[in-house]
Amino acid sequence: MVTITVNEKKHSFPQSITLFEVLTQLEISQNGIAIAINNNIIQKSKWPKTTLANTDALLIIKATQGG
Repeated sequence: MVTITVNEKKHSFPQSITLFEVLTQLEISQNGIAIAINNNIIQKSKWPKTTLANTDALLIIKATQGG
């Protein structure tokens, strides 16, 4: 069991999981977002190969327009 925190909410997965798989399973759109794992920004090109470890903390920031 792998438990990670996504924007301060815990999620558990039965096995090792990639960042891309987390986004897919949690139905998070990949457009206009930036992701940090344990306060380290991860380039979008690396999302499919970045495997998450138990207790990792993800911060997902969504771009917004305003003015």
